[in-house]
Amino acid sequence: MKTTTTLATLAAMATFVPAALMAQDAQLDANMDGVVTYDEAAMAMPDLTEDAFMQMDANSDGVLDADELAMARDGGMLPDGAAAPDAG
Repeated sequence: MKTTTTLATLAAMATFVPAALMAQDAQLDANMDGVVTYDEAAMAMPDLTEDAFMQMDANSDGVLDADELAMARDGGMLPDGAAAPDAG
């Protein structure tokens, strides 16, 4: 019984964590195309330099995908609560 409960808890966590990360990524991804450009990131974090953005861009494609955003957060390069400014 304990194993079943533990597995159910892990399964629930596995679905919650990616959903939470996707919600944070959506706050940065202003045009909702699935990646974050330097301009989008700079809107949310005005102090972000292009050099810092390039360090987060692990595959050097000019945008940050969900994996790169997660690595940047884990590495302390991107705050957990980074959000785009209000549109109003």
